[in-house]
Amino acid sequence: MSYFRKKLSSNSLKERIIWTGLLFFLIFFGLMLFAYFFLPEGLLKNKNPLQGWNASSNVPVLTLQIFFYNLLSVLIILLAGLFSKKKTDEDNYLSVGYAAFFVLISINSLVLGTWSFSVESASPPLFDRIAGIFDLAHRAGLWEMAGQLLITCATAHMAIVLTSGKDTVTRKFREIRLSHSEKAALLLGLLFLLLGALIESLAISTLTAS
Repeated sequence: MSYFRKKLSSNSLKERIIWTGLLFFLIFFGLMLFAYFFLPEGLLKNKNPLQGWNASSNVPVLTLQIFFYNLLSVLIILLAGLFSKKKTDEDNYLSVGYAAFFVLISINSLVLGTWSFSVESASPPLFDRIAGIFDLAHRAGLWEMAGQLLITCATAHMAIVLTSGKDTVTRKFREIRLSHSEKAALLLGLLFLLLGALIESLAISTLTAS
């Protein structure tokens, strides 16, 4: 575990993205398989009270609705990222934003594994569910989670509350500095979320029209 902590807290953005991506696939597909084989179908359907909004029939408006809804996940990651921790013998602080990200993708994995989507559709077999994740032209999930991943990694060193062992120090917001590459990754993550929202809105419009 200490090895992964070191990689996720690395000063190299590239290294953070690669190792976060590796953990993402391990956790996401591991939980999805567990949910598919051991949990009842529809277990999490309509369990999210924030999904009780009226979806627009206008694709651009629906895209913005979905995009701003997904920004709630970004807000959770950013708020968690204001806190970082490390062991006394470690060089870098590990952002709590990672914990928020992995919880979010774990929920997505369980929803997929139990087929608990709010929009009614026939439950496909396991292979089709896995293949559907990589259908980037028609499925938004991977775009949205990749966007969250990039944002998490880009802001991994933005904490203002830093805890090392029993010692905690704070810094001011104006002391937060993102490198050019981190700013680019943050922007790309937001663009992925917007693209995912567009793909999802088109899919919903097609499904409701049929």
